[in-house]
Amino acid sequence: MLLLLILVIPTNYAAIGPGGLTNLEDSFEIDGYEMDNHFYSIHVYSQSPITIFQYWLLKNNDNFEISEMTQRQEDTTITESYVQGSISKEVSYKTSIIKAYQLANEVNNNITIDYLYHGLIIYDYPNRISEMAIGDVITQINGIDISIYDFIDSKDLAYQSDVIFTISKEDGSSYEYHYEYQEDDVYFWFFPDYEITQANPSYDYESFSTIGGSSGGLMQTLSIYVSLLELNITDIKIAGTGTIEMDGSIGLIGGIREKIITASNENVDVFFIPTAHLEDITDLEFTYILVPVDTVEEAVYWLYENVIR
Repeated sequence: MLLLLILVIPTNYAAIGPGGLTNLEDSFEIDGYEMDNHFYSIHVYSQSPITIFQYWLLKNNDNFEISEMTQRQEDTTITESYVQGSISKEVSYKTSIIKAYQLANEVNNNITIDYLYHGLIIYDYPNRISEMAIGDVITQINGIDISIYDFIDSKDLAYQSDVIFTISKEDGSSYEYHYEYQEDDVYFWFFPDYEITQANPSYDYESFSTIGGSSGGLMQTLSIYVSLLELNITDIKIAGTGTIEMDGSIGLIGGIREKIITASNENVDVFFIPTAHLEDITDLEFTYILVPVDTVEEAVYWLYENVIR
């Protein structure tokens, strides 16, 4: 009975460790084009909470990071975590497609894309608020239609201690919520609600994989860009990590040390990371070319200079 309890009783700790690669050739389809097979996104093992047995097993493993669970992790159910994963992946795919098409249009103006910005998708919020749900979309803030702003500006507008949100639900209904900050509240976490209205060539992407998220944004963008322009890449394995914003900036991600280790385990040749993460990995050794970038444009330039034939 004691052994059984050790195996199943959860702790208040979370664990993250090395994972694997996903070939992005299989993630997207572009009408009339063959997807390039050199680009990979990277994922890590992550679990919260871990059991007593897992804690004992992993606490002395240098490849795993164990930390106390955050308030967000404690408040988020398994179902909510799944919905969040679906949101982050969908938004990341759309942002990557839009940015890749825009960059490719600078080389070939027959490649075009149009999109609309509708508002802020609620990814996380204080759990004391029963009216809200993950996936609801904020369309107005204090009576202002935020589709006239971009994602960054409307997000800044939303971060007020006293604010009125007009919120749209998936079924088409809407409601108003007067939010007043309380001391123990976690901060809201938002994703942009983009709608792609036109794209030439047309595209499709897989929506059912359980692996994927916002940290794949950079590599997804590079994969789509190279495929659209039918560029010839040296026969190497290119992986990396970093979120992508519509202005081309590359954002920080979680589990960078574990991803560095994963890339070595998977024998990649080139690995892109956000420049700001360099200070997090100074003590790690790796077997590949590490390319720090701040923008997707920098990553594209590096490809042209080093691996595009």
